[in-house]
Amino acid sequence: MTKAPVEWNVPPHFASRDAARSLSAILMAAVAAGVLFSSAEFAVAQTDMEKQAQCELSAIRDTRSALAVQYIRSACNWLVVNGDSLLNASSKGYYVCLVRQLSGAQSNEAAAAIMSACRTSNPL
Repeated sequence: MTKAPVEWNVPPHFASRDAARSLSAILMAAVAAGVLFSSAEFAVAQTDMEKQAQCELSAIRDTRSALAVQYIRSACNWLVVNGDSLLNASSKGYYVCLVRQLSGAQSNEAAAAIMSACRTSNPL
């Protein structure tokens, strides 16, 4: 003789209350995870912007050449975005050279000569 499985008769108002609590807990956890993840991304982005701003401020201070300023900004951006990547290690020296040597350039001609020297000493 086989016994029939035991069925639990849970009143519907209890079952729906438990389901609502479970759903509410899942939704709250998902929202909390989303907020945490998005705030972490914002913090990283802000840190990168701050790093780029610091790089630019340290190099542009006495620079009068518009060309030098443009290349310093570009080099600072490259260093913040790619500077820690091992894939770009061979290019890093060029951008570091630009930031260091273009700082204080007084004319576009001087900036062009500095950029050429950085490229020659740090081939890409």
